[in-house]
Amino acid sequence: MTASLDLPPTPDGADPVIVPGLLSGLGITPRPVPRWITDPDTREAIALGFITIDDAFMGDRNA
Repeated sequence: MTASLDLPPTPDGADPVIVPGLLSGLGITPRPVPRWITDPDTREAIALGFITIDDAFMGDRNA
């Protein structure tokens, strides 16, 4: 089973939600690259999706 099937139902009047990971996975939005990664080749590999970074290591994106 996929995780999306385990989600609770959404109320009928709720606005649709698009998961940010889905948008970046489809290439619609760029993948976020943590600021602490300075190597240009590593940054490019993350942006292209060859390397994934766990959200716990992303830091505060609003800073």
